[in-house]
Amino acid sequence: MGKYIIFFLFLLVASVNTRAQINDNLDKLKSAYLNVQEGNYKEAYPYFKEMLNIYPKEPTYNYYVGVCLLFLDKDPSVSIKYLRFAATKEVPDEVYYYLGLAYIKNYQFEKAVENLEWFEKRAGKKQLKELNVQNYIAMAQNGSYLIKYIKEPSVYSKTIIDQNDFYKNYKFNDLEGRFVDRFEYFNQEKDSLAENSILYVPDILKRNEILYFSAKNKKRGDYDIYRITRLTDTSWSKPENLGDIINTPFDENYPYLHSDGTTLYFASRGHYSMGGYDLFSSTWNWDNQEWTEPENLDFPINSPFNDVLFVPSPNKKTAFFTSDRETTEPNVIVYKLKLNNSEPYIEIKNHEELLEFARLSVNIVHEETNKKGNVDERFKPGLNEFIKIKNEGTFLYKSEYDSLLSLAINYQLKADSLKWIIDEKRLVFDYTEEGQERAKLSNTIIELEREIYSLQKKADSCYERVREIEQANLASQKSIYEDLQTTKNKEISNTEEELNKSKNIYIEPVQDSLSTSKLKIIEEVSEKTSKPSDLGLRIKIPSNYNSVNPIPVNESLPDGILYMIQLGAYSTPKTPGIFKGLTPLYCIKKENSNLRKYFAGKFLQLSEAQKNLPLVKSKSFKDAYIVAFNNGNIIPVKNAVKLESGKDKLPNVELAEGLDGNSQTADGLSIIYVLKGQISLKDSLFVDRVKNEMPEKTELYLENKVDIIIFTIKSFSTYENAFSLKGKLEAIVKKEIEIHAYFAENQIPLEQAIKITK
Repeated sequence: MGKYIIFFLFLLVASVNTRAQINDNLDKLKSAYLNVQEGNYKEAYPYFKEMLNIYPKEPTYNYYVGVCLLFLDKDPSVSIKYLRFAATKEVPDEVYYYLGLAYIKNYQFEKAVENLEWFEKRAGKKQLKELNVQNYIAMAQNGSYLIKYIKEPSVYSKTIIDQNDFYKNYKFNDLEGRFVDRFEYFNQEKDSLAENSILYVPDILKRNEILYFSAKNKKRGDYDIYRITRLTDTSWSKPENLGDIINTPFDENYPYLHSDGTTLYFASRGHYSMGGYDLFSSTWNWDNQEWTEPENLDFPINSPFNDVLFVPSPNKKTAFFTSDRETTEPNVIVYKLKLNNSEPYIEIKNHEELLEFARLSVNIVHEETNKKGNVDERFKPGLNEFIKIKNEGTFLYKSEYDSLLSLAINYQLKADSLKWIIDEKRLVFDYTEEGQERAKLSNTIIELEREIYSLQKKADSCYERVREIEQANLASQKSIYEDLQTTKNKEISNTEEELNKSKNIYIEPVQDSLSTSKLKIIEEVSEKTSKPSDLGLRIKIPSNYNSVNPIPVNESLPDGILYMIQLGAYSTPKTPGIFKGLTPLYCIKKENSNLRKYFAGKFLQLSEAQKNLPLVKSKSFKDAYIVAFNNGNIIPVKNAVKLESGKDKLPNVELAEGLDGNSQTADGLSIIYVLKGQISLKDSLFVDRVKNEMPEKTELYLENKVDIIIFTIKSFSTYENAFSLKGKLEAIVKKEIEIHAYFAENQIPLEQAIKITK
């Protein structure tokens, strides 16, 4: 009797241990899966790597290992290997999304667009928005453009340093200031999750000194660039946002105003970035008192990773910037470059050469020049300052002349470099006989000529303003005389007015010509109708719209169906500059309302509007969407499509609901089994016979494939239940039926599932 009791206790203990082990295995699987969903890839990776070692050909584990490595390994080609294998098997459609991201990081932008667009066709609207798919497509398209022609980088040094202290490595002999942490400098408490906010502070602070920094936009939650002005030795003005030209709904950070007084460098995840933070520059427009459209600093300074805090030396011969393209947290690399605008643009030969340029390997020896106290004569304070702007409403108080002259020279050099490339292309064109290759070369030459024209136009505009300043300087004495004369005339006019009042003489007020012209423009615009040339969407820099030609308000739209892309709704009028050159633009404002809705583009077909929507989103309008009009009135898009196509009823469109549509337990994570097989189209009685054999709470799905029907029965909580029905159905169809195991809509090895659920 005692032996039986001992044996029973042994079985009980073994059973408890087995159950504990099974529960532990399921918990590990759940934990790894949830870590991926929450972005904790470092915690998820060990489990999925262990499973991949056991099941090396399992698509699901190749998929999850690839996803983890995409965010953990700085070499994206490693994750691409796993994701490409998984994409050929039965895994979630998100594999194409992650492949797109991996190809962006690997500078294979065309493949990135291909995979992201493939995913875009299969994903639902909510998923597309959450994953920011259209913006990633725009980044890949930007990347394709930015790597076309580059200047070969000259790199002095690469220094690996902790990301919290990298700015302390920025040292120029003639830089009369230092970089500090904003929170430390102003004794402010820093949120542990907050991004760096680096501040450049001159060694000698003066009244009206302006400092630039980044902080969270309280309304949107993203980071914007602000400025503050020093009022006294102890007080500062309230932070002032730099506005919509610089700031976007995405993050802007790491600003630095160059010592020329008018060039602002900053990092942005918006504008036309190729991924992560890209570096941009903008100059202060003295005529309009606003910033110019930010310009991307191009590859290889920019990459699909985070590139931040670009700081050129005062003479603009060298520069520092920081990137995480070759490191993992918590380290970054500080690069020191030689800046040489006279270098010609070159065309990259292949992907290997592209990756080599991206690494920014040290390739020149640094020679210390321009010691402190021996500042370049061109940048001495006060030199060439023909006119100083002292208006406290402006952002800057430095020389316009120097900055415009420098800008003009840069534009001219870039245009000249592109001319050399065109000459080479034309020589190749003359000796090319193959038609397709000649057409490709011809398009390239035309594109380069357009860019040269644009650059030359910008250079000429800067030169023209420089000449105006020189003339203004020569005429300064005359200006002073005219001011004195004007003052005298005003005094005489005021005296006459007083005399008229004393005589009770009524003076007819002079009509305000400016106000009248505004009214006329609005009236003329309201009578306009869209011409064929208004259709489509274009980018025009500078914008077609200005004070003389404002954005049309309540313009009469043509009869019939028209699609436009809504950019946003605002409570105040917006200047054309914030719309990044999008043309044509249109505004709707209802009576007795301050709300203004702004639209871009005009399209006769929905498909054309959809093609252009990614371009609009790439200009930082991430929430833009398509709106339909019929005879000038807004209608639902689906109704417009019916009218456009002339059909009363739209075709039914079925959206994918996941890999297998499995039902799940209360916590949403369980292992289930499904049966899969196929029959001939002739077996019409099969469905009825199968339904008679199916247990309750299971469902039958049929899919037609040419001359066969693929059937799926789901779902079973245990392998035994699935196996039981499998035997019965095989007797009916006389063919093998497969059992598949799933966890959270991901197929997993049947062997592993049986071990966990046994």
